[in-house]
Amino acid sequence: MTTGPAVLARAVNSHPELVFVYGTLKRGHGNHHWLAEAPFQGEAVLPDVVLHDLGPFPMAVPGEGLVRGEVYAVDAAGLARLDRLEGYPRLYDRRPLPLADGRHAWVYLGRPHQVRHVSAIADGCWRGPAPGAAVRRSQMGLAVVLAMGGAALLAAALSPSALALDTLAICNAWRGSHGSARLLLGNSLGAAHYLTKKQRLQQSPPEAPVALYSDSDLQRLCGR
Repeated sequence: MTTGPAVLARAVNSHPELVFVYGTLKRGHGNHHWLAEAPFQGEAVLPDVVLHDLGPFPMAVPGEGLVRGEVYAVDAAGLARLDRLEGYPRLYDRRPLPLADGRHAWVYLGRPHQVRHVSAIADGCWRGPAPGAAVRRSQMGLAVVLAMGGAALLAAALSPSALALDTLAICNAWRGSHGSARLLLGNSLGAAHYLTKKQRLQQSPPEAPVALYSDSDLQRLCGR
């Protein structure tokens, strides 16, 4: 009896891999529905990393510490979906790492320069968005509204230092915008997600904005 290519493909895709999550993908948090069909494999501790609080979500980077999270078994299609959610490889890197209990799991890690101005979480356990995150999300919602009314106001509202991402809303606004508003929204998305600039030292003056990031990178970030 021979095995057809479709059967082989299903067998490969159904083979689960372990993924360690520590932020919004955990139970009780906003992105957990992305793991609705992934079997829960228990809680776990990841050594040799430090967890930082970015407000709406955390980011773990290599360092002297530990992170507490959850483990799920995810098939190939599920892992590809998580890659899109986490902005891999632009925003996060994905690495196979040993857990404290001896298992190995995929982990989405940030880079040290991304958290250089952000405090670490002492016990390595993220419990939800910081109190100020809701305010910053409201500021972002206001910025989207301003995008429809005036580029000059939008420039002030979308400073990267004030940005806490509601990525879906901003991506939708970016797709539907034109001219200066599109440039400013794209630049803010690129800065917040640490995309690579077209030219390393390029700037975008508010009075005459220019696109700092390529449309192809922004389209990948926003899921086309």
